[in-house]
Amino acid sequence: MARRKRVLYFMPDNPFWSHAGNLTRAKQLLAYFEQHSKDLQVEFLSCLFWNTESIERFKAIYPHVNLTVINTDSDKRNRMKYLVEDKIPRLINQARHKTLISLLTPIIAKRIHSLMRDKHYDIIVISYSTWGALIEQLNLLNAYKIIDTHDFMTLQRMKERSDFDIGNAFREEVDILSLYDEIWTYSVEERYLFEQFTSKKVTLLPVSTNSDRPLWSNIEPKNILYVASDNIHNTESMKWFVEFVLPHIPQYKIHVVGKICQNIPDHPQLIKHGVVEDIETFYANAKMTICPMLSGTGIKIKVLESLYHGLPVITNRRGVDGLINKINNGCLVADSDVQFADFIKSLMDDTSFYLKQKEYAQVFYHSFYTREHEEAILNSVFLEKV
Repeated sequence: MARRKRVLYFMPDNPFWSHAGNLTRAKQLLAYFEQHSKDLQVEFLSCLFWNTESIERFKAIYPHVNLTVINTDSDKRNRMKYLVEDKIPRLINQARHKTLISLLTPIIAKRIHSLMRDKHYDIIVISYSTWGALIEQLNLLNAYKIIDTHDFMTLQRMKERSDFDIGNAFREEVDILSLYDEIWTYSVEERYLFEQFTSKKVTLLPVSTNSDRPLWSNIEPKNILYVASDNIHNTESMKWFVEFVLPHIPQYKIHVVGKICQNIPDHPQLIKHGVVEDIETFYANAKMTICPMLSGTGIKIKVLESLYHGLPVITNRRGVDGLINKINNGCLVADSDVQFADFIKSLMDDTSFYLKQKEYAQVFYHSFYTREHEEAILNSVFLEKV
């Protein structure tokens, strides 16, 4: 019997911390590892937002994935030890490197290096270019190295700061990506970019969801649904929607789900549900979804989830970034507040138009983003390599 391949998977965030798209992706990959535990011996390395309850939850859901949580806190009770081991090395590192992308601190790098130096892996997967420099602590393991980018971080950071040094940030990100044997992305635009500026293999992964949707009632859904986390792109875009689009459609209410509820103003047309356990109930009662998106990078998981459920999406041009096909895909792209509102009215009032968009959504999703397509790519990486 062939030995199981050893895989190290690093994702800094606790996958249960929120329902954000990047964590949805992490849970899908962990589910894949759990499913193939007979062939893969997987260690999941993480460091942020963990507590006893989430650790126990992880072990219950992924019993065959070994969880290791790195403590990122420094013990400040011994002031001298804290200065020598943490603060001074961190300040020296910042002065020498002036990183614009990397979030890896010397103390975390040291702890991970110490923990992993005597272990052996066939494949290492690191999440985010912001943590990609971590691979330099693991190079001695001589494994096949994959970076799961999730997003183009230079562009993400540029949107956060007006004085951002784009050139040096892009150079730093490309240098980090070039440390790896393979680069994963979910966006066709990012695949083109990474292929042009690195000499590495770039793999476009589909973001799939469960193959079997729940059985719903035959009652015709009427709701308009918006699902989002609380990042700056979602918050600013939703403020635009409230200010400029809602006045055109006073007859409709929007059901809002997710952490975005914490950062947008109350409004008589918004029904805020916050973070929910059973998102399927909301999709079951939705006729369409909206995705106001004036800025942002990468593929939008909430758009794919809507298309998976066969629901048309009204969005802006940034909402279809990353998609393999930009037309006849179930997404209605609005160039103005008036057009955004008109699309909502058309989906509500014109049955034939609505059914056509619904058909586009279903055909597009099942043409490119099925679980079978995703698993075929993952199998070629984890079950056939090395």
